[in-house]
Amino acid sequence: MDQLFEFARITIPYLSFVYFPAAALLLWIMVKGGSVLRAGAVFLFIALTLIAYGRFIEPRLLFTPEHDIRLKGCFPEAGVMRIAVFSDLHLSPYRYTMPVERIATRVNAAKPDFVLIAGDYVSYLPVDKFDEAFAALGDMGAPVYAVLGNHDHGLPGPDVAVPLRDSLERLGVSMIDDRAVDIAGEDFNIELVGLSDLWKGGQNISLLNQPSRKPRLVLTHNPETIGVIAADRQPDLLIAGHTHGGQVNLPILTCQIEFACSVARYGYRETEDGAVFVTSGTGQSMLPVRFRAPPRIDVLNLHYRACAETGNSF
Repeated sequence: MDQLFEFARITIPYLSFVYFPAAALLLWIMVKGGSVLRAGAVFLFIALTLIAYGRFIEPRLLFTPEHDIRLKGCFPEAGVMRIAVFSDLHLSPYRYTMPVERIATRVNAAKPDFVLIAGDYVSYLPVDKFDEAFAALGDMGAPVYAVLGNHDHGLPGPDVAVPLRDSLERLGVSMIDDRAVDIAGEDFNIELVGLSDLWKGGQNISLLNQPSRKPRLVLTHNPETIGVIAADRQPDLLIAGHTHGGQVNLPILTCQIEFACSVARYGYRETEDGAVFVTSGTGQSMLPVRFRAPPRIDVLNLHYRACAETGNSF
């Protein structure tokens, strides 16, 4: 099975280029063929073109949607912050992944107070390529905080957590797996807790044991982490990636895959366990395809109010 997966991972990106001669042949049939052949050619052309869109076009789009989110609790002081969030770069030896330089340029254009990266940086990228591949993260104009994801820990693929963490830290990225940091700016003062990947196991949930008077955000890779945090320890917002927004987002069918929609496929959701924001990522896993789930860098305009305040307007 592993050999079959490896074969598919390497060959499918190249086999997809068969679309272009196939499309030309189908167009010729639509012009020259009989009615039955023309009908079949039209159907195949549309189907193959949708697949080609998911292979060649949508993965190269990059959106930076903005989300206004107000935390539910109240705190000694009000505040507002602007956070750029992305995840799931899945850099590989192949050229179909989103360049980090492009991501960094978009993040800097958004002018966030700080940046959060929710894991899964690589998919079989050789260790000796890490510094070069991620160099642009060092050009971020705002502080960057990050955690690792399941792929970085070898679930699946090789376990490159140690060299990857070292490379990112050399670039100025603050790796916060299973540790908490305080972040303050002109208009905000928060606690950010990083939790390691759920699938790896050993998350230090005890970091949430003590209540905080500040807004508490949790950064982790897998949004299902919200379900393993006790109700009386829930953060004000958990931020995660992992789902890729479904990656191939087919109505009804995609959400039959449990991990893609069990908490939130994409965006902000107030679940029974707590508030969650899931970013859809910038790369692809397994197959180099995205459909109705384009790469995104999400910008969160996060507000919280002082306990003496009333009203809910921004």
